Amino acid sequence: MADDIPPAHREVTSDYEPSQDGSVFGSLSSSVKDHVWEYGRRYHMYKYGRYPLPNDEDEFKRESLRHTLLKELLQNKLYFSPIGNSPQKIMDMGTGFGEWAIEVGEAFPSATVVGVDLSPIQPVWIPPNVEFIVDDIEDEWVYATDIDFVHLRFVSITIKDNVGLQQNILRRNLKTGGWIEYQDFCPEPGSEDGTIPPNYGVHRFYAVCTRVFKEVYNFDLDFARKLPESLQTQGFANVQHRVFHVPIGDWPRDQRMRTIGGYLREVLMNFASAMAARPFVEFGMEKSEIDDLLNSLRESLSDRSIHAYLPMHYVWGQKPQTEG
Repeated sequence: MADDIPPAHREVTSDYEPSQDGSVFGSLSSSVKDHVWEYGRRYHMYKYGRYPLPNDEDEFKRESLRHTLLKELLQNKLYFSPIGNSPQKIMDMGTGFGEWAIEVGEAFPSATVVGVDLSPIQPVWIPPNVEFIVDDIEDEWVYATDIDFVHLRFVSITIKDNVGLQQNILRRNLKTGGWIEYQDFCPEPGSEDGTIPPNYGVHRFYAVCTRVFKEVYNFDLDFARKLPESLQTQGFANVQHRVFHVPIGDWPRDQRMRTIGGYLREVLMNFASAMAARPFVEFGMEKSEIDDLLNSLRESLSDRSIHAYLPMHYVWGQKPQTEG
C-alpha cells in the first residue's frame, strides 16, 4: 500500500499546474502531485498501483516515440472520427504526457480540450484552450457533458471495466452526435510471408504480458480486437474499424515503413524494460526468467529476416439521436 512506502521514496514535483477554477470539467487538489520511486523507476502516487507502468523520463521517451510513430503512420493525421471543423469540447482520456491533446488543441483553438490521467506529468506551457486534470477515468469523478469527441489511445488494455466506461461515455459524456475513438495495438504479431519462426520472441513476450496484465491487474491486453463489437453492443452507431499492419523492425524496403518499423522496435524494447521493472516482478518472475525473455525479444527484433508486423486498430463510433 502507498502508506507503507518510506517518505524518502516519494517525490513531490512542481511541473504541473492544476486546472483553473470554473472549468466545466472541474479541478483537483495539489495532493495529486506526489510520485513514488520503486524498482528503479518513478510511478504515480494518486490511486497508487492502479496503473503499473512508470511515468518517468524513460517512459516519456517511449510515449513520445510512439506518438511520432503513429503520426508518421497516418501522415500527421491524429484521428479518423468525422468531428467537423468546429468541435467545442474534446476529451483525451488517459492522456499520458499530453502530446495528442496539445496538438488537437492547436488544431482547434476555439475548442476546450481536456486531458485526463492518473499522473501529473504534462507540461506547464500549453495552449490556452488545453487543460489537464488528474483523475481515474473509471471513477464517477466529474462527468463532463455535451462533449463532441472522446479520444482513448492505448487505454483499453489498462481498463478494468471497458464496458462500464463505454456506457458512461455514451450516456453521460458525449453529446448527441458526438464521437468516441479508440486507438490500440493488438498483441498478435503476424506475417504476410510466413517468416515468423516457432518460439518467436515477440510472441513469447506478449504471451507473458497478457498473463501478467490479466492475473495481476485484471486488464485485457487483447481488448482491441473486441472494440468494434463492444461499441455496437453498448449502443454506438456508425461504428468504423481500420487496421494497419505496423512493421516490427526495419526490414521493409519502403523507407517510410522502414522508419516506422524502427520506431516500433524501440517502443517495444522500452515497453519491455517498463514491464520488467515492476509488472514481471509482481507476477513473481525471477530475474533469470525476465532476462531470458528480454534477450529473446531483443534477438527477434534485430532479425531482419523476420518480416513481422503488429496490428494497430482504430475504432470509432457515434452517439445516436436515440439510444437503443
